[in-house]
Amino acid sequence: MSTVVQQPGVDSGYAWRLAFLSMFCIGLGGGATYLPVAGLKEIAADFGDRRAVPSMAYMLGFFAMGAGGVFMGWLADRTSPRVPLLIAGVSILAGGWLTVSGGEWALYAGYAIPLGFLGNAATFTPAMNNVQGWFDKRRSTAVSIISVGPAVSGFVWPQIYRQLLPEVGWRQSLIIYSVVAGTLLFLCAFYVRPSPAARNKAVRKASEDIAGLPMPSPVIMALLAAAGFCCCAAMAVPFVHMVAFCGDLGLSPARGSEAISLILLTAVAATFAMGRLSDYIGPIKVNLLCSVIQVGSLTGYLFVNGLTGIYALSLIHGIPYIAIVQGYALNLRALYGPGIAGWRLGVVMLFAMGGMAVGGWMGGAIFDATLSYRAAFQAALLLNVLNLMLLGVLYFGQKRRTSLRLPV
Repeated sequence: MSTVVQQPGVDSGYAWRLAFLSMFCIGLGGGATYLPVAGLKEIAADFGDRRAVPSMAYMLGFFAMGAGGVFMGWLADRTSPRVPLLIAGVSILAGGWLTVSGGEWALYAGYAIPLGFLGNAATFTPAMNNVQGWFDKRRSTAVSIISVGPAVSGFVWPQIYRQLLPEVGWRQSLIIYSVVAGTLLFLCAFYVRPSPAARNKAVRKASEDIAGLPMPSPVIMALLAAAGFCCCAAMAVPFVHMVAFCGDLGLSPARGSEAISLILLTAVAATFAMGRLSDYIGPIKVNLLCSVIQVGSLTGYLFVNGLTGIYALSLIHGIPYIAIVQGYALNLRALYGPGIAGWRLGVVMLFAMGGMAVGGWMGGAIFDATLSYRAAFQAALLLNVLNLMLLGVLYFGQKRRTSLRLPV
């Protein structure tokens, strides 16, 4: 007599455990990204004191994560969300050795392919798509848990690197990371199961309805993609260069790492708060609020010259750090409904990660050209103002469509 194994269902205990496990995996996958942040000066010292080199590695890692996320999301849909995690574990383990095996081009290749496209990219997008299918009543909370994964990564790994860097250097630090993260990701993959929604063929074949959109769908996608690029490029400038910027102000690297951790600790709390706020006032208004807050923090970096100011600006900069990106996912679902095509989030995240990549590189390139971060912060501020304008166009487009629908 055969026994039928009961599969865990929507909103089950397994679903919550999977959400937290996914957050843990995202934290593991993104760890390499923060080595060029915490060890920017150490890596630059190996390449002629050029800060653009670690900034370029950071840029390639983030851009490859965005591009790889689209591919990994597609792969998970056609196989299982377990498959990308298995690939990530092997790739990160091998990627650490490749990255430190040679010179500048090995650094770039390692961050772009095994650590970025095949590694970090395999943790976020597949997990976000899969976990949403495991929840019905508390989906927004589950999305927030997933969203804080990068913040957890950025809070923990810089502190680990600050302990490792003086003792073993940046190359050995990256190898230690790759062995730990790669092994754990490979093991965690065996716990991951496809969601009930993914196993339901009727749900998978459902098509989205774009008839009720406030403006043409290509325009909405272009606005959200461009807004994501601008805000993330702006936020990356002070974040990636915080340790080096603090050093230029005469502060120790430990204070810069603390400022980074403060940004990300604030981001964790703000992500849940802004997610709840979007339920009441709408995600587009939350995005606008986050953009205004970031304008304030970037303006402050033009004038700050002490540790107290750095800490205060870190608290402010952390509020929109993840919440504004989470808002793009919430806006997409609010606009397109539950039948939204999965590739839309992948495309917007590609531009957002591209923005993080360009912003991190831009800060180093402008510093190398001017020997100051002031012009880099000014460029970041201009990008954030553009983000505010793009979100404003989307907001007024939605508002106008709503007013036209009101009965006379």
